[in-house]
Amino acid sequence: MNCAVRQMLRSDIGPIAEAFASMSKTREQYERYFEENETGGRVTLVAFLGGDVVGYTNILWQSYYEPFQRDGIPEINDLNVVEEYRNQGIATSLIRECERLVHEAGNPVIGIGVGLTPDYAPAQHLYPKLGYISDGRGVYTSEYGEESYFLKEL
Repeated sequence: MNCAVRQMLRSDIGPIAEAFASMSKTREQYERYFEENETGGRVTLVAFLGGDVVGYTNILWQSYYEPFQRDGIPEINDLNVVEEYRNQGIATSLIRECERLVHEAGNPVIGIGVGLTPDYAPAQHLYPKLGYISDGRGVYTSEYGEESYFLKEL
């Protein structure tokens, strides 16, 4: 499916919060994302189909994951697609745009993490198909549960 992807605008906060309200995401979270976009700490990308928000993700220039942080590896973070639009290439479009922006910024590598529960099975299958390989550090336990991290050379 051909979606449009662009950086988040202040006017996107409400529509994003509405689109993801069923996932316990709050307007305050997206307000914080916008502020961090303004200060340069992150880039939030939003996917649209016919003017409707169908997905979003972030580039964290300073990852919360210590090995990425230490090595200066930007991380794709909080990738979400509205349930009825999943498996239609929207996550891939968001990831590709992240890769393009990170590469343009002069970074040779990008990282991404994924939860290790069945809910994340589609992402666990997608990332290797897009060229991501394990960072080789095994399972990482965060406040969100068990995760695994992947890298891709750009």
